[in-house]
Amino acid sequence: MSVQQRARLRHQSEIRGLPLEGGTLQWLVDRDLGALHVMAYRLTLDPDSALSHVHRGTEEVLYVLEGSGEVRVDGVAHHVAPGHAVFVPAGAEHTYVNTGAELLTLVGAMAPPIELGEIRPAIPRLDLSGLTSASLGESGVAPRLMDEREVTPTLMGERSFRVLVSPDVGCRQMTQFTGVIPTGRAPLHAHPHEEAVYILAGSGRLWIEDQPVGDLRSGSVVFFPIGVRHTLENTGRDDMKVLGAFSPAGSPEAKLPPSH
Repeated sequence: MSVQQRARLRHQSEIRGLPLEGGTLQWLVDRDLGALHVMAYRLTLDPDSALSHVHRGTEEVLYVLEGSGEVRVDGVAHHVAPGHAVFVPAGAEHTYVNTGAELLTLVGAMAPPIELGEIRPAIPRLDLSGLTSASLGESGVAPRLMDEREVTPTLMGERSFRVLVSPDVGCRQMTQFTGVIPTGRAPLHAHPHEEAVYILAGSGRLWIEDQPVGDLRSGSVVFFPIGVRHTLENTGRDDMKVLGAFSPAGSPEAKLPPSH
């Protein structure tokens, strides 16, 4: 049964968690919500826990919220901490490992969307980080680790964004970015892509067309279908920070012309 495509606002506290061995998975945006191009998740891993899997035909990007650990892609370990992003090519076997004493919390996205049953368990590989050859996914693309602090922000009026993962690093299906929104409200706009947004910090209000539809706070999740006019208003004194992923890939600045 098809699901009507419309903008959605929810909070992670309202989303059922799927218990996993050593952690919990929440689908923030998926096909049940009407997603056609991109889906998003939140994963928490307990200390000394690991989760390995593979999915064919679907790329993945992830961002570390809390904790420390490793993301091993086809046996090559990438050491991660808050503010790090990792691109996992389609078909690459990968493992999330919590090497710290606290929870490891990730927020990620996948494109195109797949069913849970299409995510297959994988046997963790030996650490091959010392080898000189690059690990390649089924598309012949290598995984990448990006440190948000090393990415130069792009200014967009008073707002700014940092592109973490995009076709520039081999991700063909989607773009992942963080954005900073100062106090105030930008004009309504619509994008030529489907987008999942996660509020990292701050508070605000979501506007769809000319109507305020709900409050935003850390842990809020917003889904925008292609062409839906919207804006995020920062109603607090401090900057609001967001994590976004959208598909088809492109620039966060890309907008559709106003309808007449």
